[in-house]
Amino acid sequence: MTDKKFEFDLTQEQVELINTLIEKEFQLASDMNEVPYNGTKLIGLSSYLNFKLGFWKGREELVKVEND
Repeated sequence: MTDKKFEFDLTQEQVELINTLIEKEFQLASDMNEVPYNGTKLIGLSSYLNFKLGFWKGREELVKVEND
């Protein structure tokens, strides 16, 4: 069984909110001396979102420089 892939148009604020929720999940698990359920997948999601966010920030700066 393969995972379906989706593409979302997220704002920087939405990415930061998702990252905050992931951090809270890890903190909650840590407070309870447990490991978060799907911890590896959560870290992967956070890394992916931050990579995409960085890519688009860089692209925005590149286009801005080219236009100046």
